This record gives sequence, C-alpha cells and structure tokens, in this order.
Amino acid sequence: MHLRRTTISVLAVLTASVVATEARAGGMDPTPERLVLQPANLPPGASCQSIAANPAGAVNAGLRPQDYLCRPNNAAFKNMLGDLGFAIAPSASYPARTTGIGGFQVSIEASYTRINSSRSVDNPDGSQTRFWQLGTRGAQDSNTKQFSIVNNEPDSLLQIYSIKARKGLPLGFEIAGSFGTIANTGLWVGGGDLRWSLLEGFRTGALGLLPDISVGGGVRTVTGSSRFYLTTVGVDVKASKHIALADSAQIIPSIGYQRLLIFGDSNVMDSTPNVDALAQCGYDGPDPQTGGPRCRNKLPNGADANTDFGNTFTYERLRAHRNRGMLGLAYRYEIIWLGSQFAFDINDPKDENPDLVGSRQWTLSFEGGVAF
Repeated sequence: MHLRRTTISVLAVLTASVVATEARAGGMDPTPERLVLQPANLPPGASCQSIAANPAGAVNAGLRPQDYLCRPNNAAFKNMLGDLGFAIAPSASYPARTTGIGGFQVSIEASYTRINSSRSVDNPDGSQTRFWQLGTRGAQDSNTKQFSIVNNEPDSLLQIYSIKARKGLPLGFEIAGSFGTIANTGLWVGGGDLRWSLLEGFRTGALGLLPDISVGGGVRTVTGSSRFYLTTVGVDVKASKHIALADSAQIIPSIGYQRLLIFGDSNVMDSTPNVDALAQCGYDGPDPQTGGPRCRNKLPNGADANTDFGNTFTYERLRAHRNRGMLGLAYRYEIIWLGSQFAFDINDPKDENPDLVGSRQWTLSFEGGVAF
C-alpha cells in the first residue's frame, strides 16, 4: 500500500509538471530563421525581408533585388545551439554504484540551466546580434494572437522536466533512459545512458573502504522542431560513497567529470517565412535546361520574380567540445530517493570553441523517486 501511494504521488508530480509546461509553451521556442545578416548598402529603412516581400518596389527604385538577399548568421546560430546543447546534455546525476542486478529506480528530474540570454555576437558590418532575443519566438499578443518579432525578455534559465529510469545489469553494468520536456517551448528531450561500476560487489575488506567508481556515457537529442537537429554525447567518470545513517537511511555524496560533445545541424531554412516564393514567382515547374524555377510572374524590368528563392539556406554545423564538473548529493530512506547535482563548465567554452562567445554555464538538478 505504501509503495502504491508513493508511485501514484510520483506520477502526479510528473503530470503536474508537464501540464504546467504545456500551459505556457511557446515563448522560448527557437526561431533560428531570424538569425540573418543584412546585406550591405541597404536603402534607409529597408531590410532583406522587406525587399523580398516587395521586389517590384525595389526594381522601381532602381535596385536589383538579388543584391539584397538574407545571409545566414552562422555565429549566432552556433552560439544559441551551444547554450541549448549544454542544457540538454546527459546529466549523469547518479552515484557511481548501480542499483544492482535486481534493482530498479524511477524518478522525476527537474534541471535548471543558466543560458547567456543577453549575450551577442559581432557581425561583419559592426552591428551585434543578441541570439537568444532574436532566435526565440517571444511573447504572444493576447488580442491578435501573433508572436513578437523579437523576444525582449528571454528566460535566463532553461527548465527541463524529465522522467528517468535506471536498471542494474550483471557485472556492474547499468542502463538508464530519460524523457522530458523543455518548459516554455514545444521541444522534447530523450536519450539513454550506459555505465559500468568498476568496484561493484566489493562491500567488505580493504576494497570496501574505497569509494565506488564508475565510467559511462549518455546521449540526448531534441525533437519538436523541424528547423535544426541537436544531439549531445557525454562521457563521464564518477566517484561516490554510500554513508549509512540510522533507520535504514543513506547519504551519498559524489563527484565527477564529463566530456561533453555537442552536435548541431541546420535544416533548410527559409529566412523570409512570410513570403511565399512559389506564389510570388508563379511557379511553373523547373527549367529543363538550368533546373532552376520557371516563373510566370515577371518584375517591372522583365526578369523572373524568383529572387526570394535565394533567401533559403542552411547554417554551418556546430561541433563543440566542453568539460564539465559535477558535484552531487543523494539521500535514500528505504525506497525513497532524493538527489541533487550541480554541473558546471570547468573552463571557458571558447577555449576549445572559438565560435562560442558565451560565458561558462551551469545546471542545477533535483530529483525525487523510488528505488526497489
């Protein structure tokens, strides 16, 4: 009966977390198509987006629309995904000892990651782009139901709520799975872990005095957006020690190191989503000789109205490497499990990744669940 009540309570917490997240989803949804560089020598008050929306007006003003295409802001894209990659990384929030061959643990984890929400990248023309402000959706107008074109108040913390399960295997191995959601977005995060406890089984004698040590790795990937692909891989080593307290209770401090790899890739991006290139062109199929679009519609100078096709591109891929330290503390009483971990950049991200301009990040995680 006690176990059943505990399990129901855990599920209730998970449901409440997901419902709360869905209720305010949207403001931090990534909009990387906004991360563009404006062309040089734009007329006053014009942008590549405004020229794409009215190429005939540009021609009438003596301009060539093809000279004013949007270009990808690769630095802004990489920095936003670098911050997000740190947030979704495998938490490795486990003690070095496994649950044992017959053991199983299920828990809810809440993690809070600092992001560089006010940071900016320098552009070739001397301007700056605040990638989290321009690269996320922002608030929704309560009357028009339209989202803003810039997020003036991006969250300073990314919140991820996950359900986790761990299962011990023979020979000191353990597998784990995790699935969760990023608050204030429509993004989901899932993945798995595999690790090996080197001293598993030694509980008495000289080796029993040593801390438990484990090596392992995990993968996390993001779903919920068609604009980009983001996957993180973490390889870690941890040490922990179970300290017995009275009344079947244990406290478990841990320390660890993680090598984090972040893989970010862009899908094909339309930097002028409010312009229908096919309709503007009057698309009539591919040209049999060039393979380019054949347009029924013409500009005032007689050229095909096909310039908006040039506003589609992909960003350069991100391949980032980071070093993280981890400090954890867990408490177990009978089947009840409570834990917390602080993960942090050991060195500045730009030491190994010149494209990243943000400062060090950290993640604070809390978890509660049951262990059998």
